[in-house]
Amino acid sequence: MTAGADVDIAIAGGGLTALTAAAVLARAGPEWRIALLADDSHAGADARSDAFAEVRTMALSASSREVFAALGLWSAIAARSAAITDIQVSERGGWGLARLGPAPGDAPFGQVIENAELVRLLAAAVAACPNVGRASGSNATPVPRRDHLEIQTGAGLLRARLLLVADGTDSPLRAGFGIGVTARDYGNAALIATLTLAEPHRGIAYERFTPDGPMALLPLPDRDGQSRASLVWVLPPERAAALAVAPEPERRAELQTAFGQRAGVILGMGTPQLIPLRRCLAHEQVRSRLALVGNAAHSLHPVAGQGFNLTLRDLAALAQHLRAGARGGRDPGDLGVLAGYARARERDQWRTLQFSERLPALFASRAPLLALGRNLGLAALGLCPPLRHALADFGAGLAVPAARVVGDDARR
Repeated sequence: MTAGADVDIAIAGGGLTALTAAAVLARAGPEWRIALLADDSHAGADARSDAFAEVRTMALSASSREVFAALGLWSAIAARSAAITDIQVSERGGWGLARLGPAPGDAPFGQVIENAELVRLLAAAVAACPNVGRASGSNATPVPRRDHLEIQTGAGLLRARLLLVADGTDSPLRAGFGIGVTARDYGNAALIATLTLAEPHRGIAYERFTPDGPMALLPLPDRDGQSRASLVWVLPPERAAALAVAPEPERRAELQTAFGQRAGVILGMGTPQLIPLRRCLAHEQVRSRLALVGNAAHSLHPVAGQGFNLTLRDLAALAQHLRAGARGGRDPGDLGVLAGYARARERDQWRTLQFSERLPALFASRAPLLALGRNLGLAALGLCPPLRHALADFGAGLAVPAARVVGDDARR
């Protein structure tokens, strides 16, 4: 991207959200000129702060499959990921168990892919887009002008009609624009690691609630003939920190005790990563010529893996609104177009936030009547197919049909 070049859309960030935004918008608007702005500071911020959108593995839901299929990437993703064919939800010490599978029509509930694989696929897809260029980013706050933003890059000033901020939970650009956040420290941390299992995982994803917090085991593709799973284990910070540096046999034994034998014997536990958990919601997601996306807009509790899938639905809806605006002769940074997008996404974002926060809180209570209700609820899920399918559809992001695809008008 040359100094002083004019672009329709600039995307600031160096992680999965920025790459996905570039791929989605390049596909939705081949006539748009797009610049992907990233430097070491942006990439570092994404890797540190996009916790469950940017670390280790990604559980892609059915709504995400719609987006990636529209990009022509789903077959490659499916070939490099493990299908979730069943979901089992249980509580340690409780008798209730809900099995949400097999999925209706034998379609997987989702696919679990390692972050590095998804980054490689997206980076290659973006590199092949003739309307996307790259530029070295800067932490300088862009300057608003009448019909564009002036963005300082390594090559000079770049004029963009719309800037997408995708630089993570601790977004320097969001702060530079003076956009505040509502933050909540969940008071715990997540231990993330790759496990090797003695038995095949059979495509089962486990969500298990313990007094310390939820834990999830997600199937991964086999490697060197070994069955593997991805672990997300939410714990009090002190215990998580101690386990992160404990000898492997010790932390594996504690994990086996906490999780039980539903997935069989855990043979190995790789070096874990420790992620402090907090929620961060931007007070504004759009302004004239500006939109916050991904964790810069909203970072959520990791339960049920909702964060990145919500971001994908946001990006699909943004592409649809920008396309509709373009048909009406409005440029991508038009405030009316961006405000319409923000209104359209309010309900899905609010429901997803409530789900991701209330579910762990519900299982954290030790009140006897609440514990009985939880186990009855889990049993009811197992016995009532309509309720089970409704919950599965919500988790898959299929409760908002308008946000499931990039846009029929973009399928050329």
